[in-house]
Amino acid sequence: MRLVFAILAGLTNTLLNINAANFGDFAALLGIGVGVAFYLLSVILVQRVFHYGEAELHGKNRYVTLGGGTFIFVWIMVSVLFYTIGH
Repeated sequence: MRLVFAILAGLTNTLLNINAANFGDFAALLGIGVGVAFYLLSVILVQRVFHYGEAELHGKNRYVTLGGGTFIFVWIMVSVLFYTIGH
């Protein structure tokens, strides 16, 4: 699920055309904000909608950390890939 959200976050960065030419110095913060928003949405889904708890995830607060590295890597790679294709 985090993989799908990472792809969506990268695509959103590209579709919103978040780059320095359009947003100046604010572009980096805006792009990171989009990624953080999608990650928080995935955390809420895991915790509230799918009702995964400590027993299912084998640890306390694993709904936050589980899949975080994959999310960051895929989000950045998809953002760079689609930006490169688009320009």
